[in-house]
Amino acid sequence: MPAANTIQARTWIFNDSPSPFATSSSRYGESKPAALSGASTSAASPSGETRPEYIKLLSDLSILTRSFGIHLSHASQSDAAALTFCIECADRVLDATSDSTSRRELAERIVGMLLGNFEDRANLHPELARRLTWLETTARAYGVHSQVCEIVAQLLRNAECMRSTRHISEFANCAVLEGRLMVELLLLLIGQWTTGEFDQFMRRLAAPANLIDKLRDARRDFRRGEIAIKPTAIFRSFLSWQMSWRILRLAPFCFCNWRLALWGLRALCTEVNTRL
Repeated sequence: MPAANTIQARTWIFNDSPSPFATSSSRYGESKPAALSGASTSAASPSGETRPEYIKLLSDLSILTRSFGIHLSHASQSDAAALTFCIECADRVLDATSDSTSRRELAERIVGMLLGNFEDRANLHPELARRLTWLETTARAYGVHSQVCEIVAQLLRNAECMRSTRHISEFANCAVLEGRLMVELLLLLIGQWTTGEFDQFMRRLAAPANLIDKLRDARRDFRRGEIAIKPTAIFRSFLSWQMSWRILRLAPFCFCNWRLALWGLRALCTEVNTRL
């Protein structure tokens, strides 16, 4: 039977309704406190182990925001980069943890650090501990600490479910949920600078973009033991269908936005060429 946390996922994950995590906090306007700004600048730098596909996400975000006429402040750009590299580092460390018990303990330490239990820091990968310290500090400063902790906890539970499931539909639902939760984390940090239309687009984009990633990496992930489900032809067909109809729902945003349409075509062509 599919795991309960996937089946009982909140309905906002699968539609375009605003997230229950959304905040109307005005935060700091154009500037941040100096200490927080410095920490964000440091956290916004990739490490030597950061995977290049995560760096590309920041380039895509820059194109997408400009396509909607949005100009992110330097501070928000740093926040987006720091969050991306924090997610990448956590994912990398989890991938390197082979057994479920150790991953569960790691997940508990991650959430513990975000909740302010810095005793867990000594038992974490040094880069991950540093990046989590930034996220905890930034979330508290922005008034979104409880939302960030809840989303991260959901992401970690969902990730373990996606690793262990042998049900194709459950794997797809986990991928959809993961993409949407990551977008909600991003919007919590940069949402002050975005628009309702951009937020709705990102919520629609989250699922097909993450499904594309899962399809691309499925064979490698299965060989490495990072997912339990074998990427058979049926698996790939099901995920492709789930991805395709969601991509079609992005079309209304592109009709009057040539920059967005061009980005979408380039991304699609790149993905097709990668598979050939």
